[in-house]
Amino acid sequence: MMNPVLRREAVTTMRNWKTYGALLIFLAITSVGAAFYVYASMFQNYLYNTDPAAMVWLYVVLAGVQMGLVMLATPAIAAGSISGERERQTLDLLLVTKMTPLSIVWGKMMSSLIYVLLLVVATVPVFGVAFYYGSISLGSILLMLLFILVMSLALSAVSVFLSCIFRKTVISIVLMYLIIGVLCFGTLILLAFYALFAGRSGQIDMSLWISVLILLPNPGAAFFSLMDMQMGSGIVHGLLNMAYYHDGNLVYWLAEHLWMAHMAASLAVTALFVWLSARMIDPVREKRRRKS
Repeated sequence: MMNPVLRREAVTTMRNWKTYGALLIFLAITSVGAAFYVYASMFQNYLYNTDPAAMVWLYVVLAGVQMGLVMLATPAIAAGSISGERERQTLDLLLVTKMTPLSIVWGKMMSSLIYVLLLVVATVPVFGVAFYYGSISLGSILLMLLFILVMSLALSAVSVFLSCIFRKTVISIVLMYLIIGVLCFGTLILLAFYALFAGRSGQIDMSLWISVLILLPNPGAAFFSLMDMQMGSGIVHGLLNMAYYHDGNLVYWLAEHLWMAHMAASLAVTALFVWLSARMIDPVREKRRRKS
């Protein structure tokens, strides 16, 4: 049986014209960007044709734009899921139904993820331009889309948790954007300070462990690692001192596959914050806390 909250949110979302307006803007940005890139690349050679090697960079640019748009759209969709019910004074009606708090949170989170999935799937034909010229494989495109969806799942879980804590949707959205900013830019600043003051003490494994742990929650760094792997450019290999590579060492494997570690951490974060959100809105727990 389909989750009632998910079914209701899906029906109301698909009946809203704002849904298709946002989808139109999302597709317009990616489509116009791809068309402009293809048109500009045709004038880089005297034959006025497209270079398959240039289409690889089209794939990278489109993937980066899509990830940025998804990171901006996910908090706006999910951060008002529970606080919006409080503002409409309908949360108590949900809690007195036969649904458990966990199913309510799960339904709210999946409803936001389905809309993100709609945005991602709608842009697949645009990525088909790079696939058509043979510069990228279908498996690489699907892997990139899977990475974005897993990242969006973690952002949705954290957004729903903030929505359970704060009663105002605006506060949840702003705080979620601040968290994303800290993850994307704060970790890079922290890594720069670590590289500046730590120096080279000869403990290469330890410094690389710290670098990997700092960059692990950064979705931008993980996305860069995935693009570097698919492009075969080897930039991560140079940035993380891969010259000291040793077979069988876990830290070097994590440094080369940061995107895989980030996806595993995102799934763990999703499970943790879904559980915390369910506890936050549990009426039985709230009643016990008031009695104590």
